[in-house]
Amino acid sequence: MPPDKNQLRLQIEKVSNLPTLPGIVTRIAEMVDSPETTGRMLGREIATDQVISAKVLKLVNSGFYGFSDPISTIQHAVTLLGFNTVKSLVLSSTVLDMMKDSLPGLWEHSIACARTCSIIAAHVELDDPEEISTAGLLHDLGKVILRQTMESEFRRIANYVDRADMLFYEAEEKVLGVNHGEMGGWLLEKWALPPRLVEPIVDHHDFRPNRDHAEHTAILHLADILCRAEAFGSGGDRKIPRLAPGALEILKIGIGDVREIMERMVEELRDIPRM
Repeated sequence: MPPDKNQLRLQIEKVSNLPTLPGIVTRIAEMVDSPETTGRMLGREIATDQVISAKVLKLVNSGFYGFSDPISTIQHAVTLLGFNTVKSLVLSSTVLDMMKDSLPGLWEHSIACARTCSIIAAHVELDDPEEISTAGLLHDLGKVILRQTMESEFRRIANYVDRADMLFYEAEEKVLGVNHGEMGGWLLEKWALPPRLVEPIVDHHDFRPNRDHAEHTAILHLADILCRAEAFGSGGDRKIPRLAPGALEILKIGIGDVREIMERMVEELRDIPRM
């Protein structure tokens, strides 16, 4: 019998090693949303934290954005990428090490999903694609929480995945009554991140067309499935989730568009290992 969901949430939130969002990330998010902020001001603020600055520059130069010449300063990154993309990079840098230390292949899968979200967003001409890219990077954060805070439950879930050849989220629901999307949402809400970022992560295995941010959720839902199909990194199991019937309809695309998106993925994600 799975535990009560509210009790589970309280149990997770009480764990001392649950990651918190650094104060600088909150300040940067506020600066990005202010019309008075200049690129120079934003660059100076990021540069005050040497650890985050180093991680942002590492991400910028990792091949994620395809720059041929190295970017050596935060100011240069802000100028080239724009405010929202830099905000996404700062947020991403805070979970970089956490993901790498959790499940084999999860970081690679998350990077692939983020980039695929950008490809889909461009294909459907989404106005502000940077935030959905961040959602792609963070969509499996709940798995990290599970791995770090609930070792025995994690082993039971992994056992179901291996022996019954189940999807990871199905095994989570069997053991816990909740999947990593909702668990990740609990942490993101604790970080006070906006619903337009949180909802797609919560619902990426449970697409509901009538929700407020259904278009963003559809992009993340599709990106996750395509990355599984192309075996970029690993989501912790060997199966491909089923595409929700209404996702393509919300995005106003068809199978031909999906083929085009997959062709771009194969071309642009060559640097990400397949597993």
